Amino acid sequence: MGNEGSLLVVGTGIQWGGQTTIAARHAIEKAERVLFVVADPWASQWVLSLNPRAEQLPYPLDGRPRRQIYSDMVERILSEVRLGRQVCAVFYGHPGFLTFPGHEAVRRARSEGFSARMLPGVSSLDCLIADLGLDPGHDGWQVFEATSFLTRPRQFDIHTSLILCQIGGIGNLGPFDPSDRERIRRGLSALGELLCSQFPATHEAVIYEASVHPVDPPRIERITLGRLEETSVSELSTLHVPPLERAPLDARMIARLGMAALTDEPDRKHLSRA
Repeated sequence: MGNEGSLLVVGTGIQWGGQTTIAARHAIEKAERVLFVVADPWASQWVLSLNPRAEQLPYPLDGRPRRQIYSDMVERILSEVRLGRQVCAVFYGHPGFLTFPGHEAVRRARSEGFSARMLPGVSSLDCLIADLGLDPGHDGWQVFEATSFLTRPRQFDIHTSLILCQIGGIGNLGPFDPSDRERIRRGLSALGELLCSQFPATHEAVIYEASVHPVDPPRIERITLGRLEETSVSELSTLHVPPLERAPLDARMIARLGMAALTDEPDRKHLSRA
């Protein structure tokens, strides 16, 4: 085998078209084979309009584990690369954020001697920064997938924004099922209990869902942590927990760095009311 095949993994952004980078769009248009997974039928039609050779990867809802679905996607992508084709795999949002098959396809293609790389895209976190008015460079932030956050205990900083992704899928190994209300409630209850061990139950947080279409607003719903399990969530729901308070300044370090004139600036509002 001459290993002539290659792989580019790209993302559509959250709002396909408008948030798809020029580089990603060019990759879709020029590929010999396009395999894609997107969020809605309109996005599918848009990908097909860019490249009629595009094929939607199946996402079966027959009870099989998500990991098996993702492994099948990776194998389908690699089967085209092995045929010597220039392949573009397209995923919703950023192709490397909470997207196992994107990373795995690149890793395996490279291990088999093929050229493979991933292009950056617009993720739900990028949208969250813009919609909630957050600046990770101000006080930092912590980002976790919610099930991992619960099942792999770790310390987190109450002085730094905490972002928990996929809170509707806590403990679920298969595709999101909105009818499984008991499982969703059980997951939110466990998450709320853990958060309330470090934050007051009255601490305000935000359920956030990025807007998929330009004409629709994002979901920005303010709740208290003590009532988290009562909240309606979807597979797109992210929880933003703002800092309890800013971290105190270290006077000795400030003096050591020659910044003795620095004073602690007033706290920003972490949850924009706009």
